[in-house]
Amino acid sequence: MGNEQYLIVSYFVVGAICLGLAVATYALLRRSFGALSATAPGGRLGRILRRLFLVGIIVPALFGFFSVTFRSCDKGTYEEIVEDQAYLVAKNQEQLSAALAHIAIALLVWGLIVSIGFLVLGKKKEGGG
Repeated sequence: MGNEQYLIVSYFVVGAICLGLAVATYALLRRSFGALSATAPGGRLGRILRRLFLVGIIVPALFGFFSVTFRSCDKGTYEEIVEDQAYLVAKNQEQLSAALAHIAIALLVWGLIVSIGFLVLGKKKEGGG
């Protein structure tokens, strides 16, 4: 397999892996998040959060994947990029790393959303009861 074919195949394979990691993260945390969001007051907010959770994990992973550019100071043209397979491998690793970092940040944001929700819920119960 030549470097050009490697670039094409590896780009789609790494993209699929990033998407798979996001879906696996969602699948692992779906029930826990669903149980937490079910305690949200009103019920409607909980349903909205549960539906947004999938998008809120997959979109950041894809943003991370697409945020990596193959151009650099040393490699400005397509021919220069394709000529070095070690560079292509490094960029694929960078794509995976960026996708995982974006997933981690998304999980932190979701944790913050849930924490704020529980604080608000706790204050309403203290004030109302």
